[in-house]
Amino acid sequence: MISELSAFGARFSQPSGTRQLMDDLGQLHQLADQFSNLGGGNPSRIPEVHRWFAAKLAALATTGDLDKVWSAYDDPRGNNAFIQVISRFFAEYFRRSVTPANVICTPGSQASFFMLFNLFGGTTATGVKRKIFLPQSPEYIGYSDLGVESDMLVTQASRVTFTAPHRFKYDIDFEAITLDDRIGAICISRPTNPTGNVVSDEDLARLAALAAAHEIPLIVDCAYGAPFPGIIFTPSELTWRDGMILCFSLSKLGAPGLRTGIVLAQVEVIDVLASMSATMFLSNNSIGACLTQELFESRAVLEFATKAIRPYYEARSRQCLAYCDELFAGLDYFVHESGGAIFLWVWFRNLPISAQMLYARLKQRRVLVIPGHHFAPGQSAPAHVSECIRISYAQTDETLRHALAIIAEEVRAAFAGRSPHSGT
Repeated sequence: MISELSAFGARFSQPSGTRQLMDDLGQLHQLADQFSNLGGGNPSRIPEVHRWFAAKLAALATTGDLDKVWSAYDDPRGNNAFIQVISRFFAEYFRRSVTPANVICTPGSQASFFMLFNLFGGTTATGVKRKIFLPQSPEYIGYSDLGVESDMLVTQASRVTFTAPHRFKYDIDFEAITLDDRIGAICISRPTNPTGNVVSDEDLARLAALAAAHEIPLIVDCAYGAPFPGIIFTPSELTWRDGMILCFSLSKLGAPGLRTGIVLAQVEVIDVLASMSATMFLSNNSIGACLTQELFESRAVLEFATKAIRPYYEARSRQCLAYCDELFAGLDYFVHESGGAIFLWVWFRNLPISAQMLYARLKQRRVLVIPGHHFAPGQSAPAHVSECIRISYAQTDETLRHALAIIAEEVRAAFAGRSPHSGT
C-alpha cells in the first residue's frame, strides 16, 4: 500500500500523453497482428540498415568484443572509445573544434531532456523559478512531463499559413515572443515531432541570437534530423554555435531498443550532465555505442542517412499524403507540410468531437493514432490542436491504406452525428 506520495511522486503518478503512448506500444508487443499502429514513434525496419546492425552484432559476439560491453562499468559520460570517435565525427561535420569533453551519451533522448530541462528549469538556489521556453507549438509530446517541478514549460503558439489545397504550415511567431530572466533555456525540435515542420536556417539562427542575448542556452532536438538519421526533406544546414546544446539519438537510426542519446554542448554543461548521469544511472548502456562506433568512424552513418534512411521515409511520406488526399476527399482536412520526421499531422477542421474521442473510437477499431492535444506542452497552442491527430507513416502500404480508410470512416461518422462504426 502506498501512503501519501511526495510532491515528486504525486507529479509523476498523474496520467500523461507519454504514458498513454507507451502503454499503447506495450500492448502492441502482445497484439501487433491485431492493430494498425499509426500512433507510436517506432521507426521502420529498413532492410539495409537492419541487416547491418544484425551483422555487426553477430560479429561482435563472435570476436568476444560484446563481452567487454556488459562485463564492466563505463565512464558516466559513456564508452570512452565511442566518445573519442563521435567527437571527431562532430568536429569534421561542423568544421570546428570538438573534444571528448563536449560530448556525453545518455540512456536515450528522453533521459537527455529530463536532465537538461531540470538543469536549466526549476527553482534556483536564489529562489527564482526558471522555465524552459518552447518557441513553437505543437511540439514534442515527451517534453510535457519532464520537469520535476510542475509548470516548468512555457510555449508560444505558432502562426498558421495555408500553403496549398488541404495543406498548411506552422511558423514561429517571433513578434509575439517576450523573454525575461525567468526563462532558463529555449528548446526546439527540428524536424518537429509531431508536425514534420523544419524550422528554417534563418529562424534557427534567430533563436540562437535570442538565446545568446539573454545568456541562456538554445537546446535543439535533432532526433530525426541532421546529420543522422537525416529524415529531413527540405534544404537545411545544422550548425553548432557557442551556447547551443544539440541532442541526438540512435533510435530513428533504426535502433530504438538500444536507448542511446548523445548530447553535444559546452564543456561546463557536459560536466554537470556527467555528474547527474553518475548519480542517476552510474554509467550508460554501451551496446549502442559499441554497435555504431564503426558507422561514425568510417562516416558510413552519413551514407546510410542520405542513401537509405531519408529516401525511404520521403517515399513513405509521399505515399501517405496520396492516401490522405484520396481517402479524406470531401472532408474539411489539412495536412501539415511534410518536411521531415516520420509523421503526418492531420487537422480535421471543426471536428465535432475531440481528438481524444476520435482516438478512442479508432482504438475500438484497432487503429492507433495520437490525439493532438497531447502535443501542447506548456499549454499555449493554436485552438485547432484539439481537432488534430498525429499519424506515423513508418508502416507498410497495406497497413497505411487500411488504417487511413478507417480514420476517414470515423471522421465522416462524427460529422454526420453517427455513433462510431454504426454503418448508419
